Amino acid sequence: MKKLNKDELDFNRVKEIVAHYATTPEAKSEIMTTAPKISYNAVKLLLDETQEMLNILNRDLHVPFVSSDSLKPLMLKVKKGLILDADELEKIADFIRVNRLLKRFLLKQDDAPILNSYADELDVLDDLEQKIYRTIERGRVSNNADHDLARLRVQVNKLNDQIQLSLQHFLQSKKYQNLLQDKLIIEKDDHYTLPVKASYRNTFPGKVIDSSNNGNTVFIEPNKVGNLADHKNQVQSSITAIEMPILGMLSATVFEKISVIENNLKVITEIDVILARAKYARNVNGVKPELNISNQLILNEMCHPLLKNPVPLSVKIGKPQRGLLITGPNAGGKTVTLKTIGLSILMTEVGLFLPAKSCNIPICGHVFSLIGDQQDIDNSLSTFSGEMVKISQIIKCAKKNSLIVLDELGSGTDPNEGAALAIAILQELQLRGCIVIATTHYSSIKDYSIKNDAFATASMDFDIENLKPTYRLIMNQAGESRALWIAKKAGMSSQVLKTAKNILTTGKIPLKVSDVSFKARKMHKKLILHKGDVVFVGELNKEALFYKNSKLANKIIVFVDKKFIEVSTKRVKLRRKAVDLYPAGYNLDLLFIKDWQQYKFNKDLDRGSKKAFKKLKQEK
Repeated sequence: MKKLNKDELDFNRVKEIVAHYATTPEAKSEIMTTAPKISYNAVKLLLDETQEMLNILNRDLHVPFVSSDSLKPLMLKVKKGLILDADELEKIADFIRVNRLLKRFLLKQDDAPILNSYADELDVLDDLEQKIYRTIERGRVSNNADHDLARLRVQVNKLNDQIQLSLQHFLQSKKYQNLLQDKLIIEKDDHYTLPVKASYRNTFPGKVIDSSNNGNTVFIEPNKVGNLADHKNQVQSSITAIEMPILGMLSATVFEKISVIENNLKVITEIDVILARAKYARNVNGVKPELNISNQLILNEMCHPLLKNPVPLSVKIGKPQRGLLITGPNAGGKTVTLKTIGLSILMTEVGLFLPAKSCNIPICGHVFSLIGDQQDIDNSLSTFSGEMVKISQIIKCAKKNSLIVLDELGSGTDPNEGAALAIAILQELQLRGCIVIATTHYSSIKDYSIKNDAFATASMDFDIENLKPTYRLIMNQAGESRALWIAKKAGMSSQVLKTAKNILTTGKIPLKVSDVSFKARKMHKKLILHKGDVVFVGELNKEALFYKNSKLANKIIVFVDKKFIEVSTKRVKLRRKAVDLYPAGYNLDLLFIKDWQQYKFNKDLDRGSKKAFKKLKQEK
């Protein structure tokens, strides 16, 4: 199936739910990557497979199946000539055993001819299964595989016990109590060590294996423990020397049957996919869709598969109709309706049963959708431009057995031009024999669908009394967009709503011109003051002398009552300018003297007055 759009119908989310019911990772991957079938016979086969497996589940029969571990990495390892370990070989045997049990189980189902055919494709490898199980036991080579294995393993166990006893001796002996940092056995690089104080490293009998980061502790393997460990390693090497040829022989036998095992894995994957579809059908109480090749679509109380407690959808499109135009208010369920219809076809074409009472689904070679904002910032496309690019691609690829799902076609531009373009697009697609499902608010598009026998009309129901949508689709009815209701719910003023309603009722456009007049606001000139200017300070309610601007914005410093005060310029008015009050060259600093006697005394000192200096000495 050709795909021009992203997953606007949320089909991948449905497949994720179905994949959850699969047991093997191969089946989960198969479900997520599978494409809808486009032929009647292929879709019918998928649905029949699902029905046969569902019949088995409904009889509460247990279907034998393999674990969720993937066999593909093990197959790759064998192909590379690598030796499988005991645990991996046991997984191979488990897989072969399940093949045998599943084959026997499916062949017993007399009412499942398709599943019987899958069972026939499974090759039973009894000899390999028995050979592995005889040789491998609980994830290791069985003692029965070689007469020396049991003896050597008993020897290893005894050496392990001796090592532990020796270590406990050092921990419990009073002779070594003060030498130990802690009473612990610590494994370091496959050596059993004891934490010894660094100052006793030469006193403690053993080999230093490691030391702590701060150097205060050394980890020593006691000599006796080291000798026992060396002996144990020798015995373990003897065991490995016996096990490796056995594992190698079994791996070679698996390699000889690799093509059979891989073929069985493919069959098992297909059966697991069918089982997942059947489990999903049982969980959603799904029904098997009927199929047709005449572009007829009938949904009877179909529920959107991803919504909790959805309102069931009933739709019927058939000859002579080629499409359906849905109208109604925003947030009334139009988009959900589009997605439900699109999903019903996509789900059918991958063999899924539908959550509905009954349904008749057309086989569609292509499913194209236009839902949501098509704006593309990277390519400088507006919503309308992006929509037109998408529509152009759809028209190029659309064929007589295509399903086209279009949401709010023609929006985002001039309403008249958008509606005309939308009608032309709908006309072109229906003439090609496509099934077209579209939503709109435009009255002219509604009129087109009513007058054109190729289209059925439907409306999203609206509860007038309670002023809320019901999300039910009413066939053969052209609905209203309920824009005024939505605006009222959003808090629009009653006057605006009244005017809009009058326009709709009478068709008259209001032409009254506003009589509101505007007066120019007086611009306040910036107050410019000079040192010595007389100003009136509103916050002091008195006149003062301007001294200088403050460091703070909109603040000045004035001299009043022989004090300097910082005031705001907002209520300051210029009364008399200093330039008009004092002659040119006048020393304005004289205006800001707080104490005249002190000022005169300082002046006398400056000019060297003996009388002033005599007074100064007296004051000291």
